[in-house]
Amino acid sequence: MSKREFPLTSMQRVLTAIGHKEPDRVPFFLLVTMHGAKELGLSIREYFSKAENVVEGQLRLRAKYRHDSIYNFFYAPLEIEAFGGEIIYQDEAPVNSGIPMIKNFRDIKNLEVPNIKKSPCLQKVLKSSQMLKEKSVMKPRLSVL
Repeated sequence: MSKREFPLTSMQRVLTAIGHKEPDRVPFFLLVTMHGAKELGLSIREYFSKAENVVEGQLRLRAKYRHDSIYNFFYAPLEIEAFGGEIIYQDEAPVNSGIPMIKNFRDIKNLEVPNIKKSPCLQKVLKSSQMLKEKSVMKPRLSVL
């Protein structure tokens, strides 16, 4: 083992394992998405409506389960939403895609790449990424034994 104070931070733990050394424990990645909604007592629609909700949900779940990752994935059809497609919210279920936007090959030629700066759904993801970065940075606890 390295000469570090234990327990390691998540970043130290992952980097130690990637470096083929023995961390204090095996890095544990729990990829939670909509589970933060339940943790905050919000509907799925409410939870994903604001970056702040997703950030708070991720941080609470990380503290609760003591896992080593923060997962900034919102929902699978987010990109479809960014292209102007329909998404469907349901209670207690993942967000889903609505009626397909592309009905034939010609429709593909008419698609326009979304402008990230003008896409509210993409902006939420970028905002939550920045907030999670700011709130989850931990000072390393290095010490020589």
